Amino acid sequence: MSREDGGGFLSVDGPFMRAMELVINLVLLNIITIVISIPVVTAGAAFTAMNHQLYRMSKNEDGYVIKDYFKDFASNFKTSTLTWIIMFAVGAFLGIDLYIFSEGVSFPAAFKWLIIAFAVIYIFGLVYIFPVLARYETTTRLAIKNAYAMAFYAFPKTILIIALYVAPWIAAMYIPNFILMNGVFGISLPAYISVFLYRKTFETFEKKQRDAIEKDGSDGLTEAETNTDKSTDFDGI
Repeated sequence: MSREDGGGFLSVDGPFMRAMELVINLVLLNIITIVISIPVVTAGAAFTAMNHQLYRMSKNEDGYVIKDYFKDFASNFKTSTLTWIIMFAVGAFLGIDLYIFSEGVSFPAAFKWLIIAFAVIYIFGLVYIFPVLARYETTTRLAIKNAYAMAFYAFPKTILIIALYVAPWIAAMYIPNFILMNGVFGISLPAYISVFLYRKTFETFEKKQRDAIEKDGSDGLTEAETNTDKSTDFDGI
């Protein structure tokens, strides 16, 4: 097909321009999310908004990424912030314990392994918590419950998602240039790739929820009053 036909490689809807749009959106989302997360307390809503936009981008849904990002940030702020404060507090506790262990402070071996096990489990839920908040109208309790249910349901994919997030920062320890790359893509790119790994898991959970509702003779899920492009919550499997 020729470029004049409107479907060529360099046309507005061609693969090159779509790829450039994707790259630009990923860079903008990465930078905005980092900046908005600087106060720390706002990080939950920032990451939730980013994940919502990445989910929409993965399905090629139309919209204004940056404008919609700030809309999502505002609409999800309350639940995302409360959930983030809980996750941050637990993570800080585990992180302090692990730091104390690394300093050689004597503790019973069983206690050390227990903390390490909890730290691993914590990370499993952490990589799903913001996608869950982004996808569903939910409460903090259900968001945490479903994040962990999904993490263990799709265990191999969860390991791969964790690796995607960790790899750029490990690379930065040995390749200084990766520090700059992480400032541009280090958060949004792994999160975007992760969408294609967990999206099927989300769809599986949603289908099982619908099947369970039909079996019980319910009228089905109630439509959310806000964020109508998001799915309503489910109770998990």
